[in-house]
Amino acid sequence: MTSGLRKAHTYIWLLLIIVVPVIMMLSIKDLNLFASENNTTSQLSGSKKTSLKSFENDILKMAVYDNHIEIILKSTLKNSSSVVYEMDEKGNKSAVIGQLTTAGIYNFNSNNLPKGIIIYDDIKQVEITKFPL
Repeated sequence: MTSGLRKAHTYIWLLLIIVVPVIMMLSIKDLNLFASENNTTSQLSGSKKTSLKSFENDILKMAVYDNHIEIILKSTLKNSSSVVYEMDEKGNKSAVIGQLTTAGIYNFNSNNLPKGIIIYDDIKQVEITKFPL
């Protein structure tokens, strides 16, 4: 490697060290990756809130409260891109509530009571389950 190539190699790597993290940050800034984090501080300590409605099947258990929706995923789903949608009056998906990834408890904030909940796989275009309220 000649001195000119060594110098060019150094400058290219220094530029890549700066550019690659910037591109990565710009590509993930609009993703809402941490919206479905478990939120154990949302409930007041020592007080139990009663749910307005609750449903359960073999996949998950769901409870709707005044200001949030709690979904307990019993086991990890086979679908990697499972998204929770609000259901409109016709039974179709309308607005995105959040995403389910692994088994656990998910709390999603909601200002109004949805007509129902649809768990849908966006990649395979398959409806996993539906809960009318």
